[in-house]
Amino acid sequence: MKRTMTAFLIGILFMILCCCPVASAASVPREETTDYKVAFYAFDCYHMQDENGKRYGYGYDMMQQLSRYLPCTFSYVGYEKSAAECEEMLREGKLDIYTVAKITPERKKDFVFSKHPAITSTTCMNVKRGNNKVVPGDYSTYNGLRIGLLERHTYNDKFIRFTKQKGFDCEIVYYSTPTELSNALVDGEVDALVNSYIRTPEDETTIENFGETPYYFMVRKEDKSLINALDDAIDEMNIATPNWRTELYNQYYGSQDSDKELTDGEQKLLETMQEEHVKLRVVMNPDSNPYSWYEGKTGYGITLDLFAETAKTLGLSYEIIPVSSRKEYAKILSSGEADICLDMNGYYEDEESYKYKLTDPYLTTTVSVLRRSGATGKVNKIGVLEDNTAIREIISSVWPNAKIIAMDNTEQCISRIMNEKIDGVLMMSYTAQKLAREDAQNRLSVDIVPQASLDIKMGINAGLDHHFFGLWQKTLTKVSSDKSAALVQDYLERTNTPSLIAYLFDHPSYLVGAVGALFLVIFITALYISSTRAKNRQLRISEQLSQALIEAQKANEAKVNFFSKMSHDIRTPLNVVLGMTQIARKYKNDMTKLDNALENITTEGNYLLTMINSILDVNRLEHGHIELVHKPFNPDECMRESIDILRPLAENKEQKLEVLSDFKNHVVVGDAGRFSQIMVNIVSNAIKYTDIGGQIRVTMEALADNRYRFICEDNGIGMTQEFQKHICEDYSREEDSRISTIEGAGLGMSVVKGFTELMRGTLQIESEPGKGSVFIVEIPFDEPSIKERDLVMNSKMEHEKNQIKEQYKGKKVLLAEDNALNAEIAIEMLQSIGLKVDVAENGIAAVQKFEASGLHEYFAIFMDMQMPVMNGIEATRRIRASGREDKDILIFAMTANTLSRDRKSCEEAGMNGYISKPINMKDIESTLNESLEME
Repeated sequence: MKRTMTAFLIGILFMILCCCPVASAASVPREETTDYKVAFYAFDCYHMQDENGKRYGYGYDMMQQLSRYLPCTFSYVGYEKSAAECEEMLREGKLDIYTVAKITPERKKDFVFSKHPAITSTTCMNVKRGNNKVVPGDYSTYNGLRIGLLERHTYNDKFIRFTKQKGFDCEIVYYSTPTELSNALVDGEVDALVNSYIRTPEDETTIENFGETPYYFMVRKEDKSLINALDDAIDEMNIATPNWRTELYNQYYGSQDSDKELTDGEQKLLETMQEEHVKLRVVMNPDSNPYSWYEGKTGYGITLDLFAETAKTLGLSYEIIPVSSRKEYAKILSSGEADICLDMNGYYEDEESYKYKLTDPYLTTTVSVLRRSGATGKVNKIGVLEDNTAIREIISSVWPNAKIIAMDNTEQCISRIMNEKIDGVLMMSYTAQKLAREDAQNRLSVDIVPQASLDIKMGINAGLDHHFFGLWQKTLTKVSSDKSAALVQDYLERTNTPSLIAYLFDHPSYLVGAVGALFLVIFITALYISSTRAKNRQLRISEQLSQALIEAQKANEAKVNFFSKMSHDIRTPLNVVLGMTQIARKYKNDMTKLDNALENITTEGNYLLTMINSILDVNRLEHGHIELVHKPFNPDECMRESIDILRPLAENKEQKLEVLSDFKNHVVVGDAGRFSQIMVNIVSNAIKYTDIGGQIRVTMEALADNRYRFICEDNGIGMTQEFQKHICEDYSREEDSRISTIEGAGLGMSVVKGFTELMRGTLQIESEPGKGSVFIVEIPFDEPSIKERDLVMNSKMEHEKNQIKEQYKGKKVLLAEDNALNAEIAIEMLQSIGLKVDVAENGIAAVQKFEASGLHEYFAIFMDMQMPVMNGIEATRRIRASGREDKDILIFAMTANTLSRDRKSCEEAGMNGYISKPINMKDIESTLNESLEME
């Protein structure tokens, strides 16, 4: 009976529980997310991208902010395209949105435009507020004013015409940035300024308004719903952040301010989440103490405290997803299971595996290298706990040649450091300091990287209702501003306070002689000094970081300019080579067209080789890797042979190329190759920049003390005085429409200046636009011995050259070359001068063939340096070390390795000569002749 009654009561209780709703945590509402392609062509201050692919600019930031109010994400396409090409891509459906377009009748035929402009520019003439001496419209009061303008402002010419039209005189002063221009007005350097504004500053008064130009969003007509959605999003953004245009404009042109009030949509979503007891699912890095870490399933850290304060302010509850390793943390991010990630310090937003919208940075931290105490050597292997774009940017700028090794956790980091498997670990400074403090044996030290910092952001799941991003961003910004400093200071005090054991390891002498009162005084004093030094160090680091940011931006700009220039200058001749190859194949039976195509291929190939050699020479000069050759030569013959190379170019332009010298049969000791390169670069420029039918005069004079003066005069287009100051800088070319179609990398004169200075010479340039140019180079050479003089004078006779050639006709040589095409070229050239060629596909095969051959069967060996199985250097050493009678056989390097250290390696291995690729008949014959003469 009792059992029956118990079962009945349990059944009644179960029915009651089933009928009564039980409150449970709901999920954040989700919605379908579309990805639109946005035109992102290079446009200064509007669309910008650094060499690591990081995007920024007014337009980019505007679209990222708009995505917070739309159920979509944006992809950015076309940075390598022009504005016109992007517009055509929009027309063809390859793009969805064009963000900065003027409305024109032609565009209205194919596109629709937003009702709201993306950006509007107003050009005004302003004076300082309170200036009553200048009366608007009374141009007599404008006379004598100092008026500031921005350099390269599009309105500058119109303003100068305006002054003439209104009949007043003024002094124009130019400034580089809007900030400098505004400060000049505030400081009284100028009386007025002309600039473009989104809004007029409060401390300025407008006296002339020159009009404004709006630019709109543009989409295809069939995407009218998209333009409506963009307009609606702008309406929401105007309500949420009324000053967003000013903020973005000022972010790239001046100061900024912000409004943090929630929009109606954001407020409504927040109220719904509060009513439905929404619980946010949150994940954080498990191994980044004191920023974030777990003890069991409980999370701790600076980032968690700031998150908790933000959630508390919004009245939302949350759940921390416990993770035990970085791999588990990454898996949670990839799955999209988390609504918020607390500590993203890389660039995850555009990566396919991490679709999170990043908040603005709420913490900025320096980075440090954790190393063994006393380690001062070069960092060759550096460990990282998180291998992302931001970390790689820092490493590439500070240790460009370091090998990056990924670590799983901090314990592995310390173990690898102490076992000397890595030189250090790059991590956030406070984390590094805490690990060093916790090492009781004082084995670790922390070196702050002065030119680096990381921005910590929160990642909001891109699939969440877009209003959630706005309400979270605004609240997080306020909470971070109010409480981040205090939270960081609290954690720092815990981190920087060492344990007693650690302190005693630092000061073991205290164990012997310390007494109570003295120990306490010294302990407190040491802590005070440490704290003071840490604060001072932090101030110095902040200053260094500020300077490092400026230097990094300049370096980034220089790299972008370099790669843009090289891409154009390499692709141009390469396009000719590939195009003419196709033409040669098409007209292989038409000898005239075939010869013309091959001539063009040879010309452009030689130009490409010259440009590559110039780039390498500039690099060698900058790093001091060039060693001069000291051999006897005839400077007159050197000049004439150098000019003969260029004579076909002058003849193609019907130019008169005259070569004169006031001496004959002189012999000097020096580097004939570098001297020839100086003359070739100067004369080739004269030919390029002199019109058809022009005149070029080349002379050489013998001066006192074995100095020689080379002079090149032309009646070409000439140069401005300003450009002459920069002509010898790397990649320098004058901005002149007349030379825009002339090939050139702007490296020739840089090489000329470098070689001239290396040879202890001088360079002088005289030029005027339209009158031509004169280049004067003076080089001192050494005096030759009688034997050296006789060698040069006797070795140049043509009949002797022919006699030397007869000595190797019909002889057998061994060619070691692993590349089949290179081998085919070399065989053809060697056979053309009468040699019989035996081929080995690698170094070991060459050694085996030599050892299997009869004594003196081979006349010489031509050896490639880089080959599989065994390289040419090792093969040469083995041949020289063999016990054969003919082990002193002639061995010549035939390789693309052209650095001075490569030549030195060949000499040390026992090679007799050096032929650089691409090879030619002249180099082969001269190398053989020189070797035979030496015998």
